[in-house]
Amino acid sequence: MDRNKRKIVYLHGLGSSGSSTTAQRLRRAFPKQEVISPDIPVQPELAIQSLRRLAASLYPDDIIIGTSLGAQYAQLFRGWRRILINPSFHTSVHLEEKTGTRQPFHNKRADGAKDYEVSEKLVKKFKQMEAKAFDPKFGIFGKRSDDPSQVQAFFATRDTVVNCKDEYLQHYSRYQDFDGEHRLDPETTLKLIIPAIHQLLEEGN
Repeated sequence: MDRNKRKIVYLHGLGSSGSSTTAQRLRRAFPKQEVISPDIPVQPELAIQSLRRLAASLYPDDIIIGTSLGAQYAQLFRGWRRILINPSFHTSVHLEEKTGTRQPFHNKRADGAKDYEVSEKLVKKFKQMEAKAFDPKFGIFGKRSDDPSQVQAFFATRDTVVNCKDEYLQHYSRYQDFDGEHRLDPETTLKLIIPAIHQLLEEGN
């Protein structure tokens, strides 16, 4: 397959959207690729349904990238090559502290939503998803075969929001630490993430 025809999927974190600055940077960096960055529903079961529909349109050589909660969803694309950036495998812990509040979206959503409610029910749904996130039978395509070497992660050394590296290393081995915080900044995107994507495109070619 022509590497220029491969799709790059970017999955944003909680409280963000497909119009995030990271998605925009990826589109500028890869003008020959189709960069897909959907608005992911807050409700995890709706998110899984939406991402399964997206997965049905992808080819095996396409690339999946996710940050924070988006990295947890990216991990579920078993069988694809994935890049996880500061993955959050326990978003429920942070949501539980905000139960009963409304939290803002930091980027414009296609449906115009400005915020979302953090309810006990939402926290429970996240806990249920997180409990089986590494179960081989649970994924965007269920029992689709997977190769752990297809997954690589980047962990910020000054991330005070999540620290899931030890849990990641129970399942995968490829990772790199970088000087940064939880939110992906322009310099890290330019110096680490974009070159990592270029390398995957070259390997797939």
